[in-house]
Amino acid sequence: MHISSFNSVHAIMKAEDAQYVQRLILGEHSAFKFLFMKYFPKMKYFISHFVKSDAVAEELAQDIFMKIWEHREKLNNVQSFNSYVYRMSRNISLNYLEHKYVEELYMENYQEETESTIEGELYASEIELLEQLTVNQMPPQRKTIYEMSRKKGMKNEEIATALGISKKTVENHLNLALKEIRKVLTLFVVFFI
Repeated sequence: MHISSFNSVHAIMKAEDAQYVQRLILGEHSAFKFLFMKYFPKMKYFISHFVKSDAVAEELAQDIFMKIWEHREKLNNVQSFNSYVYRMSRNISLNYLEHKYVEELYMENYQEETESTIEGELYASEIELLEQLTVNQMPPQRKTIYEMSRKKGMKNEEIATALGISKKTVENHLNLALKEIRKVLTLFVVFFI
């Protein structure tokens, strides 16, 4: 086929498309069906090269034709329906890939965040358990002072008054209790984390 023959065939096809586009703008279903039957397989094939999935390509091509039907009045400004649908196909493919990338990135981060949150909660509960075990092993007065301070939120003076001992004795017992807990937790961190 000579170039001039090719150009004339192309011009005829373009003119035919233009006629169907004009009828489509007026809401003619047969014109829509003609353009759909002509371009849908090509668009699906084109899109599938981007998205690497026939099912997704089919869905995206259908979306394009839905938009074409819903916004058919905008086709008045279209010079070439062929170029128009391929540009839409390229754009929808790129948007899909971008959305997919963002979604995968989010899921990756969400999964890491969830894992680290669960891990953090496990460590926190283990540390809490170790602390309680250590407190339970303390002499009775030290245990009582520690629990009054940490669990009940009492000040040193209040504990001293409640137990009938000096504030200095309360402070000494708290310091010893905290040293014991710190020692156990340091060992836990060294051996298990």
